[in-house]
Amino acid sequence: MNIQRKQWQISRRTFLRAAGVSLALPWLEAMGANSTSFSNAGSIAAGEIPRRAYFSNWGFFEVMAGLPKDTGLDYTLTPTLSAMAPFKRDFTLISELRAFSGGHYQQPCLLTGMDTPTNGMKLVSVDQQIADFYQGQTRVPSLVLAQDRQPTLSFSRNKTPINPEFSPKAVFDRLFGVETEEHRAARQSEMNHTGSILDRVKDQAKRLEMKLGKDDRATVDQYLTSIRDFEERIKIDRAWLDKPKPQVAPLDFGTAPPETLAMTNDDGTHMRNYLRLMFDVIVLAFQTDSTRVVSHFPKGEGGPVFKDRTRIPHDYHALTHHGQLPEKLEMWAQVDQIYVEFWAYFIGKLKSTREGDGTLLDHTMAAWATTNGYGGHGRDHLPLMLCGGSALGLKHQGHLIKKDVMIADVWKTMVDRIGMPIPENFQGGLARDVIKEVL
Repeated sequence: MNIQRKQWQISRRTFLRAAGVSLALPWLEAMGANSTSFSNAGSIAAGEIPRRAYFSNWGFFEVMAGLPKDTGLDYTLTPTLSAMAPFKRDFTLISELRAFSGGHYQQPCLLTGMDTPTNGMKLVSVDQQIADFYQGQTRVPSLVLAQDRQPTLSFSRNKTPINPEFSPKAVFDRLFGVETEEHRAARQSEMNHTGSILDRVKDQAKRLEMKLGKDDRATVDQYLTSIRDFEERIKIDRAWLDKPKPQVAPLDFGTAPPETLAMTNDDGTHMRNYLRLMFDVIVLAFQTDSTRVVSHFPKGEGGPVFKDRTRIPHDYHALTHHGQLPEKLEMWAQVDQIYVEFWAYFIGKLKSTREGDGTLLDHTMAAWATTNGYGGHGRDHLPLMLCGGSALGLKHQGHLIKKDVMIADVWKTMVDRIGMPIPENFQGGLARDVIKEVL
């Protein structure tokens, strides 16, 4: 007689608890094939793994040296992209795209479908549309990140810019910092106090609005919109206040003041530390389901040139105004190769993190984008790396040319794979279709 033993399983939300401390277990086989790596902070049906999206704007990129000449699955990686060799089957390099933005001041509009920061406030950025879709399911609706005081890529449902966080340590503490009962009580009191202040301010502003002219009313309306955004954040924070944060191993942030990581220096020391630490924190945020969407502006036009490796005498921005000088183009490509190495570090971290029957990368779509094409600050002929997402139905195609297709079509593809209905007037109505080749 065959006796079948019932497989013993434990919940992927299992915590070790003692003396008021909750420690999330790593992934165990007893949790089953569909378990995630850590006990999740988010709210999700049993056996289901979250679908995640990461959006980044890396500023400028020298496309003539950076892009391969051949296409398809067996294309040849350029020296600029060489660090991505271990992940060649994990991403699609899409070239010849177009953006709604380009030049010095339009980079923050990459995720909105508008061409200037002013017009950008007329639309919600794609990351925030996904955050609204997941509203209430994670402790943090989204992470909005940047480096060296770069502007935000994210605009809220109320069309207001969301200030980015620059410090990896501050993000880590927000997600995983230890909170005592006294601290939680103080936060609850602060929320209640802030809420009452906002109620009074709103009432006063509405009375004032009735006495103002058209332009002033518009200004006050924008102010009230900002208050509504703040109220919504408080509401979400209050709902998660009594839920324990996932406990993870601490990261080594060093002894330097956290603000130094937001600084740019020529040898790239700060940038190296910033990128590695911020990518480590993002991986932990996804791994623990503390958030499911991230926008990140890791480098603008003023990033370092890593003089300790390149010995380049110019700053990065000077290289983008190269005047077609071969020596400047070569220098620019050298620096881009180093930045791609950091991107490969992030993709490698996602791929090496086991999740269910695959990896964190399989369940995460990570987009590396740039707003610089041919010429100094062109918005045509743009490359984009769409990484991961194989468990979400992405089928990578190597190097794919999509001449004059809008980057917004890539965002539409990612939204489709999230399982979210395409919003009305998505990307200003200019996203024509999904990228069918990768589906």
